[in-house]
Amino acid sequence: MPPQKQLMESMRRAGLTIYESEAYLALLSGRELTAEDIAKGTSIPVTRVYGTLEELVQKGFARSVQSRPRRYQAISPEEAKRGYLTHLRRNFETNLLSIEEVMKRLQRDIEPIYVESHLQVKPEELLEPIEDLQSTERRTAEYIHNASDEILVSTALFSWLPKVKPGLKAALSKGVRVRILMQMEQTPVRRQLRELSNLGAMIRDTREPWHPVRGTLIDRRDLIFVIWAAEEAERYWNPIVYTPHHTKNQGFIKIFGESFEFRWSNAKRAIVAGLNTK
Repeated sequence: MPPQKQLMESMRRAGLTIYESEAYLALLSGRELTAEDIAKGTSIPVTRVYGTLEELVQKGFARSVQSRPRRYQAISPEEAKRGYLTHLRRNFETNLLSIEEVMKRLQRDIEPIYVESHLQVKPEELLEPIEDLQSTERRTAEYIHNASDEILVSTALFSWLPKVKPGLKAALSKGVRVRILMQMEQTPVRRQLRELSNLGAMIRDTREPWHPVRGTLIDRRDLIFVIWAAEEAERYWNPIVYTPHHTKNQGFIKIFGESFEFRWSNAKRAIVAGLNTK
């Protein structure tokens, strides 16, 4: 049999601590031993011996015997090998899952740093999530207020117009071109639309089937849009869940702009009492 020092080294290389290795060798030499027996026959402090023995049980090298005082037995080397490998695999899989979750969060947090520094692209130029509709409307109002050239609004009933109307009025007063594409039927904001039209906004009524999305494009530079998971009801949509975003990405902006122009060219002038559309 190899000397004890060599056995200790082999067990340490297998992943056992020095105390665990000593305790297992002690158990191999005795049929049943108490924690006190182990402490007396090894260098393991009394304060550490119980924890060491419980670790051996967990790793498959020992079993405890219900007695007073509690006694411990060594597991046969063949059974200990199988139990220990099972223990390692189980721990490895558990740790791997935990590390995987940590890495997912870490990737999400550090990806923007890498993208901006290595690809020279700011993450918000790709797709920036916005927290909720209230934040979306607030951000939209800010972009509209700062517009210098053109504002394109594509929506269904434009029920959120009151939130952005002050910004649209300010933009129109600066000579910004404002075009609003929507469905006029049953809209709750006709009076506000009439006011904007009188200030120079162009409003058209699309009769095409609408899609569960709305968006505002400012100066062909900033696009804020909301997409829904929705159920279709006649010509309208019943929103279920939604996600708002902002982007500066020219691909997104070009697609939205081209879609807007196509629908605008096929839309009719809005018909509202006293509304002078163009």
